[in-house]
Amino acid sequence: LSDHLKNIPTYAFTTLNLLTHSITTFFVPSSSGEAALTMPVLAPLGDLVGVKRDALVLAYQFGNGLTNIISPTNGLLLAGLAIARIRFSQWFKVIFPFFLMAWLVAAVFALVSAYV
Repeated sequence: LSDHLKNIPTYAFTTLNLLTHSITTFFVPSSSGEAALTMPVLAPLGDLVGVKRDALVLAYQFGNGLTNIISPTNGLLLAGLAIARIRFSQWFKVIFPFFLMAWLVAAVFALVSAYV
């Protein structure tokens, strides 16, 4: 993996990192569990590419936080929807456009964080 990523631009790595965390959060909704799973691999890769650790953490926070509002594996979300008597399909239909816009904004901020 490091051989393929060593020549990637820093802005592409932060966006790829955000995408990786979004996908991982779908399967591992625990924030601490995801950090323990991904950071030992992604932090050294970020060092190899030249991305600062704070940019990696920002991409992690964006990916985890945003994906948790649409993830059907997030127990807290499902419990809250059950208490409010809202079906997940209704929630997803309403929140998904916001999720896409927020994810794109997060990608821009992650991109900028690679250079700040």
